[in-house]
Amino acid sequence: MKHILYLHIWLSLIAVLLTFESALIFSAMPVNLNIVSFSGFATLFAYNAHTLLALYLNKKTTELTIWAKKNLYWVMIFTFIGLTGSIVVGIIGFAQREWVVLIFACILWVAYENYIATLNSSKLNVAKHNSLIKSIVLAFVWTIITSILPLIVDKPIELMNTNRLLFIGIRFCLFASITQLFEYRDMFENKKRGGDVVLPEKNIGFSSLTLLCTIFLSAIVIQLIFIETSTLFISVTLVQILALMFFIRIKNIINITPSMIIWDGVLILSPLISIPAYYL
Repeated sequence: MKHILYLHIWLSLIAVLLTFESALIFSAMPVNLNIVSFSGFATLFAYNAHTLLALYLNKKTTELTIWAKKNLYWVMIFTFIGLTGSIVVGIIGFAQREWVVLIFACILWVAYENYIATLNSSKLNVAKHNSLIKSIVLAFVWTIITSILPLIVDKPIELMNTNRLLFIGIRFCLFASITQLFEYRDMFENKKRGGDVVLPEKNIGFSSLTLLCTIFLSAIVIQLIFIETSTLFISVTLVQILALMFFIRIKNIINITPSMIIWDGVLILSPLISIPAYYL
């Protein structure tokens, strides 16, 4: 199980299904499998490369980095697979417009990694200063890869269609909300390692994360009111919102393994239901 989670295979599968769902909802048929496969390879590369960067900086020890040190060979292999696959698919299957969007996403990701490296080399409290920018950047990159890329393949000018923009906005807010949960987990773990264990509900930083998550979830609800799409998609999105609200409320998933399975698993609810329903 840890190989699937810590090598980010689970996350890559989620990215593939989300990308496939984006194309299906807006009838980008036939689905461009180059875009779909690229999302999986890019996720493999980005997250495993981030793990390698964390090991190189050697700034903090987590359950994931401890595992990665013992399985460095596998991390390097899957980083290489992700990079090679992304390059090959991009060269073979991308038109100029996809490259423009992709380059923008790459610049954003590199800037974020550089920002993290700068924080880690300083004496700043990363958890305190990094939360909002991390959620925004990661949400943007995930939105670009799983929503914007598949939508510009079919009639790219229609990307400015109101329903497509609302769909992209919903995806962005959903990604940003889930990022806040992971920030909470990391902040709690940081306090444990520092010997200052504070109950999550009394953690001032967590209160800020809760507020951000609430804002993002509220934005999803507002966008659902105006979007014109299938009732199924709206219903599943509401279930995702309820699930995230529940996780915010219980505040007790603090280990990496269950949080990666469950919180990331919220993302997969929509494509698991929407994709089969489309073909039935």
